[in-house]
Amino acid sequence: MASIQKRGGRWRAWVRKKGYPTQSQSFPTKALAKIWADRVEIEISEAIARGTPQGAAAVTVAELVDWYRRDVAKMKTVSKTQVGNLTRIREGLGPVVASKLTVAQIVEFVRRRRQGEHINGKGIKVPACGPATMTVEIGYLAELLKLATSMGKVTLERDVVAEARPALRLVKLVAKAQKRDRRPTADELQRLCEYFRASAWRSVIPMADIVEFAVASSRRQSEITRLLWADVDEAKRTCVVRDAKHPRAKTGNHRTFPLLGATWGIVQRQPRTGGAIFPYKSDSIGTAFTRACKALRIDDLHFHDLRHEATSRLFEQGYSIEQVAAVTLHESWGELKRYTQLRPESLHRA
Repeated sequence: MASIQKRGGRWRAWVRKKGYPTQSQSFPTKALAKIWADRVEIEISEAIARGTPQGAAAVTVAELVDWYRRDVAKMKTVSKTQVGNLTRIREGLGPVVASKLTVAQIVEFVRRRRQGEHINGKGIKVPACGPATMTVEIGYLAELLKLATSMGKVTLERDVVAEARPALRLVKLVAKAQKRDRRPTADELQRLCEYFRASAWRSVIPMADIVEFAVASSRRQSEITRLLWADVDEAKRTCVVRDAKHPRAKTGNHRTFPLLGATWGIVQRQPRTGGAIFPYKSDSIGTAFTRACKALRIDDLHFHDLRHEATSRLFEQGYSIEQVAAVTLHESWGELKRYTQLRPESLHRA
């Protein structure tokens, strides 16, 4: 099954087994080539003894990612975020045989991503990322390996990602996302709206309305652009968020929320030029917001912070947890409290 030949001053070993991909490797000495060949033969024999499907013993991480994007996507929706994370995993760990993936390889992959040494498929360095980003990314790797194992694409004797997590946490390569407590001040919101109104003549997007709507409705940036005229109930003054964010079942998770206070008037003054109330790209809204903050020298303010502002305002106005959740569409207090940053002085009004 194994053969060893000398080529150009090096010894090359081949291992062939019917039903399994041919494997080969070069070494400086014949002894090393034989050690490698013997090890590969043992691994193939063990795979046969365990009943591993033919070819599964040599399937690479890249092949698993391609399988996931091609076949699993036919059974469940694969989000753009997931595709992006799997693509970076493919670029960093693609050549590695999945059944031989080690803790050290995972740690090194995460280190390169954290320090900006990762090279994408176009040969361009990917910017360094934070520990929370890598927590999400290796989570997708764990999901990929578990699903591939359960569907017979690969046989894994242990959960190598779970084994890597303690080491990754120990050296601070992964961590939970830091809780943000940034709320825009009244002055910052006023300056932003004035800036957007002053520049409205050269912008297609009514950013002043969108900012005010976000603060009053607690809707996310992407949710605002998905709101449809057909989902507005004139009698009840409600609207539907289609595919509302959910950790496990986003697709088809349509949720109704009330158009409170200023939100109703903002919606009514939008031109009905199509199906969407705000027919703009989510990324364009984010870019316009970031550019305005930079022009006004407003530091460390994200569009998503407007959701924190909206949630906190509802509590400061005296709404109960259940009532606030009916607007923000959070399913638990644990999720809702992350968006609640009450100002101490607001308790006097309560």
